[in-house]
Amino acid sequence: MKWLIILLILIAVVALVAFRYRRQILAGWQIWRVLRQMRQVGKTKDAPSEKKKDSLKDVPLVRCEKCGKWISPDGALKLRSDKYYCSSTCMEKAAKLQSLVD
Repeated sequence: MKWLIILLILIAVVALVAFRYRRQILAGWQIWRVLRQMRQVGKTKDAPSEKKKDSLKDVPLVRCEKCGKWISPDGALKLRSDKYYCSSTCMEKAAKLQSLVD
């Protein structure tokens, strides 16, 4: 009987504290849910970036004839005889140098 009274008093104290701080408890619960959702979103975003990294490893690179920068063939400007340039600026500079030599 003594333990039953102690248990009832303990339950009453917990209920009063929960009632008194219900807004703070709900705010903490919502913050925990938001953080859990953010962590799940972060995990789903990592998967596509890993796929991108894997696909980028398979792309062969070409070197710019003027500045020596390594670029993908898709983004490069190709001139005859398999010469690649990273930008039109590099292509123009190379053309000016070639005209001075000729």
